[in-house]
Amino acid sequence: MVVKKFLAYDLGTTSTKAVLISNEIEFINSSVMDYRTIYPKAGYAEHNPEDWWRTLTHTTRELMKKTNTNPSEINAITFSSQMQGCLPVDKSGTPLMNCMIWLDGRGAEMMSKLWPWPRIMGYNPYRLFRKFLKITGGSPGLAGKDVIPKILWLQKNHPDLLQKTFKFLDVKDYVIYLLTGVMATSTDLAYIWWLMDSRKEGGKPKNEWSRSLCRTFKIDMEKLPELRKPTDIIGSLSEKAALELGLVKGIPVVNGAGDMTTAAIGSGAVLDGELHCQIGTSGWVAGHVSERKVDISHYTGCTGSAFADQFYLVTGHQEIAGSALEWAKNNILYFKDELQTKEKKDIYEIFDELVSDCPPGAKAAGGTHLMFMPWLYGERCPLDDDNVRGGLINLSLDHDRRHLLRAVFEGVAFNARWALHTVENLYSPVEWLSIIGGGAKSEVWCQIYADILNRTIKRVKNPQEAGALGSALIAKMALGEIQDLNEVKQCCHYDKEFTPNPDNRKLYDDLFEEFKNLYKQNKKWFKRMNSK
Repeated sequence: MVVKKFLAYDLGTTSTKAVLISNEIEFINSSVMDYRTIYPKAGYAEHNPEDWWRTLTHTTRELMKKTNTNPSEINAITFSSQMQGCLPVDKSGTPLMNCMIWLDGRGAEMMSKLWPWPRIMGYNPYRLFRKFLKITGGSPGLAGKDVIPKILWLQKNHPDLLQKTFKFLDVKDYVIYLLTGVMATSTDLAYIWWLMDSRKEGGKPKNEWSRSLCRTFKIDMEKLPELRKPTDIIGSLSEKAALELGLVKGIPVVNGAGDMTTAAIGSGAVLDGELHCQIGTSGWVAGHVSERKVDISHYTGCTGSAFADQFYLVTGHQEIAGSALEWAKNNILYFKDELQTKEKKDIYEIFDELVSDCPPGAKAAGGTHLMFMPWLYGERCPLDDDNVRGGLINLSLDHDRRHLLRAVFEGVAFNARWALHTVENLYSPVEWLSIIGGGAKSEVWCQIYADILNRTIKRVKNPQEAGALGSALIAKMALGEIQDLNEVKQCCHYDKEFTPNPDNRKLYDDLFEEFKNLYKQNKKWFKRMNSK
């Protein structure tokens, strides 16, 4: 008897991860290979698409080998990926440039074209309400990182390249094309291109490209890929791709979805109004909802979900989460002596111990609280401000690296609390959130989230694999092996709960207000210092 498995790929900002998931949605093993993000100029962020394929083939072969998996055991191939990438390809599928990834803000120079005068809070009210909010349920932000300003940037700066463009593809869409020869995208990715009509018709979202919006921005609708549901089977693995991957041709290739969409499934918070939070490279608070709402001023609203005919996904997305800790590790902290000891092999274990040894609020012996502002690359929710930047505030000689680390842990959590309040103000307060992402492996950080958010936190088993587990569940739905949401929920498991410590309630409530004040009182200063 052949034991069926799912091969799920996570195409992230820094790496490709191939994950093997059992038919019972249990994590088996994974293989990871890094690639670099290219920063040609200030505000630019690119990936070379050849790196996606190179790492995909390497991780696939390595994973199949180390798990001793026969290619005939693969039930389906599916994807989770970074979102808001823009890769122009010609008719033969050849990339015409590097992919402008979600971090790329070169489109900021097109804001005057996107949001002409008169403006309120940076937006043209007529275009905002009569065009974007009415048709898409959201809108591009002010930072220029969305797909529309990227296409407008190409119109202005590279009309010759635009002339050669056959389709604009997002990250996973290009890889799926290499596997199947089909150029398509998923409705959840298309949703945040802000060119898709997501209004309900007959009780279901339309989910079709908007002719009106394409006309407004002179975007040729023929250059947009075919729209398919995340749960659609796009095609089967071609013989050429199978040979390169070490698989067999004909394996069903399921569309899959963006990382937020698949993670929302893998989080287990899949019923209407349930929320989860993520500590990955970036972070967010998100959940499935049946009604489309938006808070433009805080860059919070609905996108498409994996349940394309039933739910939207409300999301408060934040640019920086776990990457703040990586930044501190790589640029400030020095742990050579500790890492040389046999007992301390894992740098993150050292971090947890140091943070545990530091009082809440990163309070020094002299009574000074240290605070960290995690806005190292601008911010979306709840600030929608490309000029804001991070920093350590209230630093004194009494502080050491324990305080710095705890301030980073707490700063990311304070930012998540701000996003949570924004989402809850649109819908309803929740009593608990599930937590996912690599940062959730730290029990110390999970407890800090529980204390600062003042909510019970349920950690998903294998939290760093939530996206892969979610994409496998999407594939299982595509194959007709799962019929309803309760079956999806039963496939997700939690390994630990963290409840708020009442002793820290007043301190964290007070510090949260000061955290918000740091931004409000320095907003104009950031603009003077960092506006382009």
